[in-house]
Amino acid sequence: MNKFIIGGWSQSLLNESRKEFDVMMYGMVTNLEGLTTGTSMNPGWSPEKQNKPTGSPGFKGKTLWVYGGGGCSPEGKPSNQEEVSRIAEATKSQGWDGVDFDDECNMNMDLVIEAMKLLKNCQKETSLGFIAGYSYNHPETSTGVSLNEKIKKLILSGQCDRFIHYCYASEMWSKEDILGNVIPALKRTLSHGAEKKKCILALTTRGLTDWNLNYYIDQVLDFNLGGLFIWKYEDLKNDHYEIIKERLWK
Repeated sequence: MNKFIIGGWSQSLLNESRKEFDVMMYGMVTNLEGLTTGTSMNPGWSPEKQNKPTGSPGFKGKTLWVYGGGGCSPEGKPSNQEEVSRIAEATKSQGWDGVDFDDECNMNMDLVIEAMKLLKNCQKETSLGFIAGYSYNHPETSTGVSLNEKIKKLILSGQCDRFIHYCYASEMWSKEDILGNVIPALKRTLSHGAEKKKCILALTTRGLTDWNLNYYIDQVLDFNLGGLFIWKYEDLKNDHYEIIKERLWK
């Protein structure tokens, strides 16, 4: 058993996980009314109808579907108990191992927690991803105070297995933004009461360099976090994957 876990996200069910991954996440289910990828006008696949992908040969990790993501709509979802039950039922009926909640459209955290409770009751995994940047580190701002309160509430609930810190945008942050936000964000989540092993640091392969990759791995090691997750993992250079495996799987 590795001390740190590695995971990745894919927007396509055709992208197989790397066999060494511990967690694979598919989505993004951004049409929250219809529970599909895409939009309500142009829906894609749905976790209610799509069986959990089998994964690549040799893959023994967990496979989750992603509720939310960039461009998800409408805001304030899930909005009632029926939608909460629908999330859990889709996960159970199609064999998924859990749900990764990607809150990029002001989700209803009270009902996200209720959905997580149902999932945990049937031995499914739960995680929440959030942008751990300037707003999170400045709770005096309107978006910052809301995000911090959400994370505090979720930690207190005890229903979330992993708190995934998105420390990137459309590409890796600048060096200034990395130095100014990554460590403060991790310290903030820990100060809210999260367990170290439940905290995950996430990066993207877009703009990934030896320096920023090693800086992120340094924090996983120094804080003894749960692990490292990768957006656009299919574009990960072999040299960078070797760095990850060498430093986190010793």
